[in-house]
Amino acid sequence: MSNYNIKDDFYDILSSKYEEAINNGHILFNGDSAVDEIEHIKVGNSTVDIQTTLLKSLMHRPEQGSEKSNPFAKPEPELTIVEKFGAKDEFRLVFNKFPVVPKHFMLITREFKSQNSPLTGTELLSTYNILLQLRKLKPTEDWFAFYNCGPESGASQPHKHIQFMTLPPSQNFKAYSDILSSTSHAFIPNVREEPLQNSDLPFAHFVARLPGQSEDITEDDLSLYFVSLLQRSLTVSREHKQDHISYNFIFTPQYMLMVPRSSGKYKDKLGINSCGVQGLLLCKNEELLELVKTDGALSILEKVGFPNTSGKASNEYDY
Repeated sequence: MSNYNIKDDFYDILSSKYEEAINNGHILFNGDSAVDEIEHIKVGNSTVDIQTTLLKSLMHRPEQGSEKSNPFAKPEPELTIVEKFGAKDEFRLVFNKFPVVPKHFMLITREFKSQNSPLTGTELLSTYNILLQLRKLKPTEDWFAFYNCGPESGASQPHKHIQFMTLPPSQNFKAYSDILSSTSHAFIPNVREEPLQNSDLPFAHFVARLPGQSEDITEDDLSLYFVSLLQRSLTVSREHKQDHISYNFIFTPQYMLMVPRSSGKYKDKLGINSCGVQGLLLCKNEELLELVKTDGALSILEKVGFPNTSGKASNEYDY
């Protein structure tokens, strides 16, 4: 674990560097003008919280980057939080130039790796340790990590990056995956035990509760959980004859969530990434906000994902 140390002053550094980058115009965020609407949707026996946010600063974010014009190859010094991180100093921690919430930051690989590749044990453990330290240093904030993998996942940059941001205050918003993970014992990654799904939700989603917040957890432990969810997602994609592998991955100290994706955009207008499948829909203009209100968040998530597979057991033909 010592190779993944996050210092005790990390949150103070994160906060001070963020304020400096904001004040000097290196981060583009007009959070004060953001409009958040939280809806508590009754579906079956469940209540699903959805927050829809109108954030016009997202209009400046590139729709799709490329390896040639890669902002992560040499990040702006003003956006860099930690220059070297990881067992072999293989990562950087940098701010998102177009944040969704204050202090929104990323773990990026120093060398180019594809965003279409699954997370490695080193990447998972690095992410987990950051989440644990944030929980320790700022227990009043609910941090989570997410990874948009594949061409239809909502990823905007091809260089591998894992993002970190906070959920809305828990008194107003409770992610369905948080609720679902609290209903079960720790998941045992094997073919006999299925990840959790809420049968009331219309789209496939796989939740694995972790064995507890522990500094003793290893790369192999986290990889087993991740691969188990990935196998379910690959099976769903194959059953629906997809010619790509795309999914969203959410990671907290308590659980992992994976949602296989069929499309990166709804009606070729509204981009949906990991935030969206967690119940946080982001709109960069009023037209998209109205689209969400008219068509409904859960219907949108159903269309960009796959049908719920709750109750369907794995067999020897699955991944």
